[in-house]
Amino acid sequence: MPSTIRDAVLILTLTVAVPVALAGRHAQEHQHPATHPEGGAHRHPAAAAIKNPVAVNAASIAAGKQQYDKQCAGCHGDTGKGDGSMGEELNPKPANLVDADWKHGSSDGEIFVVIRDGIKNSGMKPYAKKLTAHQMWDVVNYLRSLGPHAH
Repeated sequence: MPSTIRDAVLILTLTVAVPVALAGRHAQEHQHPATHPEGGAHRHPAAAAIKNPVAVNAASIAAGKQQYDKQCAGCHGDTGKGDGSMGEELNPKPANLVDADWKHGSSDGEIFVVIRDGIKNSGMKPYAKKLTAHQMWDVVNYLRSLGPHAH
C-alpha cells in the first residue's frame, strides 16, 4: 500500500474510530452501578479527582456570583434554591444548590464538570462554550459560599 494511502487510513482511524471507541467506553463507565445507584446520588470519580485551580477569595466569589446571576439564576433562582422562573417547566426540576443533596457529586471537580458538560436528559446544558474554565471555577467558588458544602 502506498504510504500516502496508509497515512490517510491511519489518520481516518485516529480521528474516527478511536473517539467512537472511547465514547462507548465512557458511556459504559458512566452507567456502572457502583457509581450510579438506582434513583439516588452518585459519584463521578474522574471528575472528583479534578482540583480547583482558582483560589477561593472575595474576588473569585464575586466574579462567580456575577456569572451565576447572568447564566444560572434563571433556572436555579436568585439564591440557588432551584426556584428560578425558567426552571418551572423543566423536568427534572433544577437542583437546589444550597442543600446537602447533590445528585452528581459535591466535590469541586464534580460541580465543575456538571457546569462544563451539562447533565444528559435534563435542562442543565453545557456551559463550556459560554464560560471560560476560570469563570466556571469562579461559579464553583460562589456556589460553595451559598450552601453547607465545605471544601
